[in-house]
Amino acid sequence: MLLKTTNKLNKIVSLLLAVTIILSVCSLSVFALTDAEKQEYEDKIADIKDQIAENEKKIEELKAEAATYDDEISTLQEKIDVLQDQIDLYNEAIAVIDADIADIDNQITGIENEIDALNKQIDKLDKQVLDIEQKIADTYTLLGERIRVAYMSGAGTPLEFLLTTDDFEFQSYLERVELLERIAEHDDKLVKDLEDDIESLKAKVIEIKDMQTRLDGKIKELDEVKKEHEAKKQEQVDARKVIEDAEAEIQADLDKVMSVVNKLNQTSAEYEAIIEKGEATILDYEDKLAQQNESYGSGVVSGDMIWPLPYSDTYVSSSFKMRTLNGVTRQHNGIDICRWGGTHGATIVAVKEGTVETAYHSGYNGGFGLYVVINHGNGVKTYYAHLSSTAVNVGDYVTQGTTIGYAGNTGYSFGAHLHFGVMVNGGWVNPMNYLTKPAGLEIVG
Repeated sequence: MLLKTTNKLNKIVSLLLAVTIILSVCSLSVFALTDAEKQEYEDKIADIKDQIAENEKKIEELKAEAATYDDEISTLQEKIDVLQDQIDLYNEAIAVIDADIADIDNQITGIENEIDALNKQIDKLDKQVLDIEQKIADTYTLLGERIRVAYMSGAGTPLEFLLTTDDFEFQSYLERVELLERIAEHDDKLVKDLEDDIESLKAKVIEIKDMQTRLDGKIKELDEVKKEHEAKKQEQVDARKVIEDAEAEIQADLDKVMSVVNKLNQTSAEYEAIIEKGEATILDYEDKLAQQNESYGSGVVSGDMIWPLPYSDTYVSSSFKMRTLNGVTRQHNGIDICRWGGTHGATIVAVKEGTVETAYHSGYNGGFGLYVVINHGNGVKTYYAHLSSTAVNVGDYVTQGTTIGYAGNTGYSFGAHLHFGVMVNGGWVNPMNYLTKPAGLEIVG
C-alpha cells in the first residue's frame, strides 16, 4: 500500500513541477496573457484544486488507518507501564539489599582492622618475650662467668671463698657470708622477675589470640549473612531479568506497530507538503494575475460593498501594496483589518450578496488558513482569510451583512486579523476602492 502511495506522490509532484515551470515561463509576459493562456492557467489551477481535495481525502484515510492502531498501542503501553512498575519495585528491593551488604562489608572491614591491630600487639609482645628471654640468657651467662672466675681464682667452693685469706679475721668472714647470700638472692630475684614477665606476656598473647579468634568467628558469621543477602539479591536480579525480558518483547511489538503508524503519518505529512506546494502555486498564479490586473479598468464592480468588520473601532494594519515579509518582497493582494479593542473572534460579514464558492473549516490552505470566498457574479469575488472559525458552507447564498465567520490567526499569520481581498475578472484589485469605509478609519500600515 505504501509503495502505491509513493508512486502516486511522485505523480503529484511531477504535476506541480509542470505547473510551476509554466508559471515561471509566463511570468515574464504576465501583462500580455491571452484569453487562451488565462484559460490554461485556470484549468491547471482547477486540476491542482481537484488534486488537493483528493490528497486531503487520502490524508483523512491515512489518519483513520493510523487511528485503528490506537487501542493496540494503548494496550501495549499499559502492559509496559505495569512491567516497569514491577521493575522499579525490584530495583528498590535490590537497592535495600545492596545497602545491607555495604553495611556488612563495613563491619567486616572494621573487624579486620581490629585483627590487624591485635596482630601488631602480638608481634610487639612476642618481641618483648624474646627480649626478656635474651636477658635471662644474658643473666645465666653472667652467673656462669662469675663461677668461672671464682674457680680460676682457686676458690672452688663458697667455703673456700670464705676461708681463702692470708689474714683470717672472723669479722671479715661474716661479711663474706652476707655478701654471698646477697648475690645469690639478687641473682635468683632477677631471674624470677624475668620469668614472671615472660609468663605475663605469654598470658597477654593468649588473651589477644582468644580475642582474635572471637573476631575471626564474627567475620565468619558476617560472611554467612553477606552470602544470604547476596543470594536474596540474586533472586531479585533474576526475577527482574524475567520482567525485563517480557517488557523487551512487548516493546518490540510496540515498536513494530509504531513503525507502521509512523510510516502512515510520514505519508500524510508528504501529502500535506504537496498540498501546501499546490496552494502556494495557486497563490503565485493569483499574484501574477494581480500584477496584470493593474492594466484593467476598475469600473467593473457595481454597487457598494459594506465594511467586512461591522465595528466602529477598526483600522487597516496593512494596505494593498508591495511589502516585505520575512525577507520576501511581494504584492499584498488585499488589506488586513483589525480592531483596537481586540480582533480575535470578531464577527465577519459578507460585504455583498453572493454564493459561497469556497469555505475551509480546517487546514493551512496555502497560508490563508480557514477562509471563505464569495462569488458575487460579473467576475467579482471577495476573499476572507485567517478566520478562527467558518460559519458558512460551499453553495450557501448569503445576503449583504450575513455573518460568514469570525476573525482569527490561522494559516500564515502573525496575529489575529482579517485579510480581505477583492478579485475582479481573475485579478486582484485594491479593496479600498470598492468598500464603504467607516468614519475615522485609520490606515497604519
